[in-house]
Amino acid sequence: MSAAEPVRIGVVGADVPRQIVLAAGATPVRLFGAWEGDTSVHARELLGAVDAVAVRLLDDLLAGRCDDLSALVVCNDSAAHLRLFYVLRVLASRGDVPFGVHLLDAPRAGGAPRRRFVSRQYARLAGFVSERTGRTVDADALGRAAAREARLVREIDRMRARRMDGTCSGAAALDAYRAALTLPPEQAADVVAGAVEPASGAVPVVVTGSTHPASSVYTAIEREGLRIVGEDHDAGDAAWIGAGVEAATPQRAFDALAEAHVARPPAAARSTSAERAEALRELVSAAGARAVLAVARDLDDAPAWDLSAQRAVLEPLGVQVEAALRIGADEAVSAVAEPARRIAENQGERA
Repeated sequence: MSAAEPVRIGVVGADVPRQIVLAAGATPVRLFGAWEGDTSVHARELLGAVDAVAVRLLDDLLAGRCDDLSALVVCNDSAAHLRLFYVLRVLASRGDVPFGVHLLDAPRAGGAPRRRFVSRQYARLAGFVSERTGRTVDADALGRAAAREARLVREIDRMRARRMDGTCSGAAALDAYRAALTLPPEQAADVVAGAVEPASGAVPVVVTGSTHPASSVYTAIEREGLRIVGEDHDAGDAAWIGAGVEAATPQRAFDALAEAHVARPPAAARSTSAERAEALRELVSAAGARAVLAVARDLDDAPAWDLSAQRAVLEPLGVQVEAALRIGADEAVSAVAEPARRIAENQGERA
């Protein structure tokens, strides 16, 4: 690869500190899969019974649609992603995918031993990416990487404010987050700054459950008269963007990033229902939402059993909770229409 060619590191999952990849001279590119689309028999056989989005992601990799990547980092943040890593490791050893594959195992639970473990994982990640780029992750490089994300963070804060005042729809915001997770920070900031699309819906809602790889489901929800003002999944408001730290040495930076990782919002696949429900309550209050729509794919780690705890926390506060759970392949857009309609009708009567 020539020096003029950009180095792109693929990322599956939500636990990679972008600062480390940027410091190594590469762009982190989040891979999402898709809500809809055919899956090959080969990919289904390799992964078995697993979230269909992960199967579509494997299809993309096998079909060569990601061959511009220099390497791939897979996060152990869900059962589907861990299974995908083991399959890809074997495929890489056979030459069936043209790049190295690295597992990042970063549990979110607190405690000094876990933080030390995560810090070591980040050091290994830095070494892996540096081998692909030929650039050392030192304190100066980490500082420059943090500075590159600064404007992006400011633009995301402004976009969140636009969501609140109705000048940016939830679908437009989700598309902007996707850009932020796949482009260099400078380009991503421009895209986020341009996310200005007046919301057509009137009822503010928060979406919980599965990560959304594209905005098609958001568009279907907002078509029913709702306005998505926030979400707790990691392709939206819970995405880990701009977690830059300043430190005198790389090791201290890795330690600080491990601390920041523990403080992130609880993830569906790796947190208790009580933690998730309380975090959702805080998000709903901050966003001024009048309802919550839980959307979870079949076989996804976004647990359907969170719903009981969410109802127990939110309904006494007058927040309506509706759900579309265990959604099958290619059923998402149709599955969310009815619960979204119930919210619109109920909140319209209240108004």
